Amino acid sequence: MVDFRVWIDVLTSKQATLFSLLSRELLGRGYEVLVTCRDYEYTVGALRRFGVEPVVIGRYVIGSPYDKVLGDADRMFGLAVHVERFKPDVLVAYPNPPAARLAFGVGIKYVAITDSPHAQVPSRLSLPLADVVIVSDCIPEEDVRKYMFGGSRLVRYGGVDEVSWLLRSMPDLSYVEGLGLEPYKYVVIRPHEHHATYYKGVKLSFDLRKLMYHVLSNNLKIVFLPRYPEHKELINELPQTLKSEVIVVEGSYDGVSLAFYARAVVSGGSTLAREAALLNTVGITYYPGLIHVNECVRARGYPLFKVSTTEEALALISEAGSKGKDVGGVLGRIKRDFEDLIGVVVKVLEGGV
Repeated sequence: MVDFRVWIDVLTSKQATLFSLLSRELLGRGYEVLVTCRDYEYTVGALRRFGVEPVVIGRYVIGSPYDKVLGDADRMFGLAVHVERFKPDVLVAYPNPPAARLAFGVGIKYVAITDSPHAQVPSRLSLPLADVVIVSDCIPEEDVRKYMFGGSRLVRYGGVDEVSWLLRSMPDLSYVEGLGLEPYKYVVIRPHEHHATYYKGVKLSFDLRKLMYHVLSNNLKIVFLPRYPEHKELINELPQTLKSEVIVVEGSYDGVSLAFYARAVVSGGSTLAREAALLNTVGITYYPGLIHVNECVRARGYPLFKVSTTEEALALISEAGSKGKDVGGVLGRIKRDFEDLIGVVVKVLEGGV
């Protein structure tokens, strides 16, 4: 048994997927692991899908800045109770103000992972407190160092976060067929995270309603992955004859299988679009800002596209291929092109942080 306790705090479904696999790896190496998370869309479901039973503390707060601050304060209190019992040596988390503040205050080392330095608020509140910051070498060093302080250490690696779970997963056709879908005859759509601080004040010319209508009118089904309750209203605005062709997936989902067998994936964020592109499926993001890891993936020849209008997205979907892919070839290419983040985190922890 390794005499080292690791606390992992999870905020989003992406983090849940990555950290579930990290937790498995650490447990297999003899570490003691505590996984905490907040109640937010697919986060709890994603952890449980991988066999991790988290301690659920707090929730994603939709409201004013005061509401969000008070939500963070409540969550930090709840975390403190469980963390005091577990007595971890290190916290592993993405930029996460309540967990970072707690770790700093009680003397727990903090290993931060980030691929989103454009998310300024959580970065400014978290990364200055980190002992180690792990970041893809796709991201300019100065974009992360500006948040760091004192003797904290920057570790760069040659990959993107999604690679870690793609290398440990296998597309499952039966999952797709179980949803009533045929390979390459559906489009996955995930709305943008408009309540996130980095989307505040951003004006979009992208029309999700129009996109959904035209996709369905072209004999393609839609797999819809809502972020917030109000996103389901988009489906109610469709003509009655088209609503039945939209499959809303809630609780948890197998993103690897959905993305691999999709005609295309459209997202207002980046993770799912990047995941699709790495699987050689057309990945489309309509987030308007510059995402360096996206540029890195695109520069290596993967089909990841940034659009600003609905028409651009529809053109890419109509041009997307509908032929089968070789799973081994796709995963082999990823392994050759990118480094595994989980291996990097394990190395940092084995070095005592």
